[in-house]
Parts: sequence; structure tokens; C-alpha cells
Amino acid sequence: MGINGMPFKEEDLIASAVEALKTRGDARAIAVLVTGKYHMQIWDSDFGIDVWRLFISFPVNLFYAMSEDDRKVTESNIAEVLHPFFASTPHDSLESVILSPLIVEAQEGWREEALRFVKGEGVTNQGRVRSDNIASKQHQGLLFRSKAEITLFTALTRAKLAVAPLPVFVRIGKAYNRLEPDFVVVYKGLTFVVEVDGDTYHRELPAEADKRLVPLTYEGVEVRRIRAADLETDAAADQVVRELIEFMSRRKESRRPQTVKITY
Repeated sequence: MGINGMPFKEEDLIASAVEALKTRGDARAIAVLVTGKYHMQIWDSDFGIDVWRLFISFPVNLFYAMSEDDRKVTESNIAEVLHPFFASTPHDSLESVILSPLIVEAQEGWREEALRFVKGEGVTNQGRVRSDNIASKQHQGLLFRSKAEITLFTALTRAKLAVAPLPVFVRIGKAYNRLEPDFVVVYKGLTFVVEVDGDTYHRELPAEADKRLVPLTYEGVEVRRIRAADLETDAAADQVVRELIEFMSRRKESRRPQTVKITY
């Protein structure tokens, strides 16, 4: 039993909802729950049944990275996994989930920072394209979707590689393509895309990811896939990066122009 007549402890209910959403691979809803502040409130009472609403406020940048339709779908998906928990509490029911932007205490210098933004200083598209999989984690002033991505990024920079996390590419042709690979690495004149697969925040199938990256692969960019399970420690990530460098070196050698000796 929670507090103030609530049927559950809020933290327990949210943690259980996240576990349910993991089975669905709903990274967007998970990001909303783990970054947001939430509270349950009785909205109505009828025939001895308390009707509750769950209010979730999450960071402004994430809220407005989602369209209104995205937010409605996320509200519905969270409510859908929460409803079965209330089957064990016949005197309580969940009516709906409501999302809103989180109001935070104004930081000193926020006006000056806003003026720098107006002048174009510090503006970035990084981490904004895929609202179905929001980049909710920050590290060294950059956005990432998972701890595995941060671990890999740190290993790539330790190896002194030129790397861009979650860069935005736009290509306009017969169709408008706007895409965001996990990482782009430039190595000795060659460009590689590195994708992280296989954890809670990377449930996209490899075939789906490959299709998404077609505008880049058509231009000769190679894709290298790395399992999140291989990035659990810094040492493991360093080994992954060493193997990546070996792979890129072989590709560099294979593309080197061959000298043909002509004899007369």
C-alpha cells in the first residue's frame, strides 16, 4: 500500500511499468518514465472506487522533441501497461496518464544563455531526429540514448578517433531523408557508421537499421554493428574499439590504389 490512500508505492509502480515496457521495446516511454517526475492523484470517486490519474513531468527538451501525436501515443502506451496492475485493487482504477513539460528552478545566467542561443551559439541538431527513441542521457555536453553508447564514446575518444555521436544527416531527392546514426567515425579518409544493437534502448532490428541508413550506405559509407552486451565495462569497450580499428585499417588497405608494374 502506498501513501495517501494510494494502492501502490509510486516508485514501485513506475519501476514495474518500465519492466513491462522493456518487453515491448518502447524506448521512448521508458525515457519519459526514468527522466520524469511523477505523482498519482485521485481524479474521481464513484461507487466506492477511487479513480486515479498519473501525472508525469519530464525535461522540456525531451517534451518538445516529441510531436503532440507522439506524446498521445506515449501516454496511451504507459497507461496500457499500467492498467493490469490495478486488477489486484478492485477499489482503485487508473483513468489516464498525463504528460507535461517539467518546470525547473531558473539557473543563474539563464537570460545570457538564451541570448547566446538567439545568436546561434551552441545550437545543435544532435540527438533530436528520432522521437521514437529519445536521446535522454547527457555526457560531456552531448546527448546519448544509453549507457552503452556513452561507454563506447569514451573508448573511441580514448583511442583518439574522430567521432560524431548522433549526428543529423539530411538528403533531399525523390524522398526527404533525415537520419541519425549512433556514431560516425572518420578514419584515415574513410567514413564508417557504428551502430549499437541489443539493449533496452536499441530494440531496432538490424534489417530496420540498415534500411534507415540506406542514404549513407549508397554513398559508400560502411556500417559496423556492435552489441551493447560487449560494452558493459571500459575494458570491454576498449577491446571493441581495437577490433574496430583493425577492421577500418583492413578496409583502408583494400581501397588503396594498386601499383601495376609494366614490363617491356
